[in-house]
Amino acid sequence: MKKQLFVIVNLVITFYAHAQFSVIQDGEGETSFQIFTANTLLINAEKESIGFSFSPKEFTNVQKGKYWTITLSANAKDGTSNLFKGGEFQFSGKLGGNLIFDATDYGGRDDVKDVNFVYHFLGFEGLYSRNNLFDASKPFDDQIYEQTNLGFRLNYGLNLQNVKYENTIFNFLGAFTAGISGSFGLKDNTDILDEMEIITSEQTITSGSAIRTVSETATVYLADEIERNQMFARLNFDFGKYIISKRFFSNLHMTYAFDENYKPSFNPALGLYVTAKGAPIEAIVGLQVQTKDWSNNRNSEKDRWERTSIVLTAGFPLN
Repeated sequence: MKKQLFVIVNLVITFYAHAQFSVIQDGEGETSFQIFTANTLLINAEKESIGFSFSPKEFTNVQKGKYWTITLSANAKDGTSNLFKGGEFQFSGKLGGNLIFDATDYGGRDDVKDVNFVYHFLGFEGLYSRNNLFDASKPFDDQIYEQTNLGFRLNYGLNLQNVKYENTIFNFLGAFTAGISGSFGLKDNTDILDEMEIITSEQTITSGSAIRTVSETATVYLADEIERNQMFARLNFDFGKYIISKRFFSNLHMTYAFDENYKPSFNPALGLYVTAKGAPIEAIVGLQVQTKDWSNNRNSEKDRWERTSIVLTAGFPLN
């Protein structure tokens, strides 16, 4: 799947050299930013996912405007690109929408790329996951089976885009972009657990003195570790500034993850993005370094370096 995603990235960059999208998100798709001025497509190579965002109402740049966005994303099951096969969905994903309230003090502002673009949003997502489970207590032929789980997520946030506060204690910051959001809902815990591979069949091929063993494996979760309908919450914060002209944008991202029956997890990240000129969250491509569970509250056997990953995301317009 990763190879397929990178092929898509290369193809779309070839045809859309001036693409725009808010790809400022971490490897789990977490972000405090919402964008609503264009229909867009997003690829997250870390999560192996593809997503879309649609804005049914055209942005009109008027005071106290209200706008809807519809969002969906999917990550393929078992590393394949089949989204539907044999009468069954072959992916996990989410579908939702956001109601966005423009709270900008317009004054003399006539362009979306001017300073002091302020808005807050309220969102809802339905969550879908389908996974292979392994239960050694079942009869042999039934030990590997599929389980589907549904969940939901409510989200609220505030975004400040290209804001510049003069004659205040924030004057030293210059123009900056920031966001904060909080969310809660119900889901399963498969995004926390590690998958494992088990051998489903094995064949030995002998040719003279050479012996080759061919095995088929399945990627599964242990059934006794799965917890369904678990409460969770996320607190996201982002702060960013341009570092070179108005095309290269640096961003500090922090997520606090709260999951039922688990200790809280702090996941910081630092990213660099190429953006549309003057539009910091309308990014073309981004590269981010993220450490999951910084203090190892969840007692991972991996050290901090092993819990650190480089996240590549890319976004493109659909209109």
